Amino acid sequence: MVELALAFTDKDGSYAEHAAVVLTSVFRNTSSQVNVHILHDESLTRENMLRIKQLVTHYNHTVKFYSIVLARDLAEVVGGAQSVNTWTWGSMYRLLLPSLLDVSKVIYLDCDVLVNLDIQELWNIDLNGCYLAAARDQGAVGITDNLSPLGLNPDTYFNSGVIIFELNNIRQNSEWYVKMQDFLRQYPSTTLPDQDVLNHIYGDNYLQLGEEFNAFSISNTDLDFNHKIVHFAGETKWWDPVSPGFALYQEYLNLTPWRLPESHFGPVGPILPEHGTELDERSFTFRLDHGEPSMREESIHAGNQHPVQPVHSMKKARMKRSKRLKKFKKLTRLKSSKRPVKRAGFTRNLKPSLRRIHRITSVQRRSRLKRKRRVWSSYPGKVMPSRTSRQVVVRRQKKVTRTA
Repeated sequence: MVELALAFTDKDGSYAEHAAVVLTSVFRNTSSQVNVHILHDESLTRENMLRIKQLVTHYNHTVKFYSIVLARDLAEVVGGAQSVNTWTWGSMYRLLLPSLLDVSKVIYLDCDVLVNLDIQELWNIDLNGCYLAAARDQGAVGITDNLSPLGLNPDTYFNSGVIIFELNNIRQNSEWYVKMQDFLRQYPSTTLPDQDVLNHIYGDNYLQLGEEFNAFSISNTDLDFNHKIVHFAGETKWWDPVSPGFALYQEYLNLTPWRLPESHFGPVGPILPEHGTELDERSFTFRLDHGEPSMREESIHAGNQHPVQPVHSMKKARMKRSKRLKKFKKLTRLKSSKRPVKRAGFTRNLKPSLRRIHRITSVQRRSRLKRKRRVWSSYPGKVMPSRTSRQVVVRRQKKVTRTA
């Protein structure tokens, strides 16, 4: 089985489409079984993941997705590289293949590569103990002034668009991760961060491939793409209409779920991460220092989403009782204040909230003290106390003497 890896960032949704075209070119020219590894970040949508899954399943191959979150120490040094945003952070994911994949060997391809041969030919190459196999960068002569200050040799400088990684040999070199960080920290002005790091770490022990496995389109003047892996490494990619590979790109694109209806591909199974359980919408996450799951991945798969507990009935009763107590205290303050009291529908000076508070229950009405009788004066809004007693004048009656 051929192990094949692609890595990209898909902010606008276009690179998932380009990756699908690269995979289609591989599947149409390869008869062997292929296991695809997709290294991506949160920018890859669920819809595009399903489309890639449909494409791979249609050709009877397998695919696994790796949602990448860089570790803090690596993110700091990568963010310090001045050109990393030019080439996107997804270009750095290939550096961590030894800590992600549980395989001994893998082929890595860029998303601007056309595979016009059986990929098994590249897989069968024996590395003879080397860390990797790659083709010499055909444009290294023009960037000699940029490579020499970084301690890189232009004569052996290789391109990172097509690489065979011997992962077991790399894992035996326990300092590869530290060397990667040290290089990015020491040379933040690197113009090709992923490619320069690979040359710095493995440049002294790599197998040079023939140019047919990484043929630059800009140097291929005869436009002969037969039995080659063509790399559109310049500014003009093969999905641009002016590119010589635009016709082939459209031909392979028309065979993907981006052009064909969903009914053409049939049902697909669940999207599986590396450990073999079904992904949810947030996908599976790895730390890229030593391949350990991050805290975000642990929280997703450990079930740290506690359900909302129902409120007990006794607690509801206490809540209601506290509300009634507050309401009664407001009523008591209202009675002791000098505000007018609701009588005979006269509530003009009371606020609406106080009107509602003044409504008392029948129990409170029976238990309250009897208030003194008050009467309304002719002037509205003023309450005058009534006289509690009246002065009774008893006239002295004349004494009547009765005689016999």
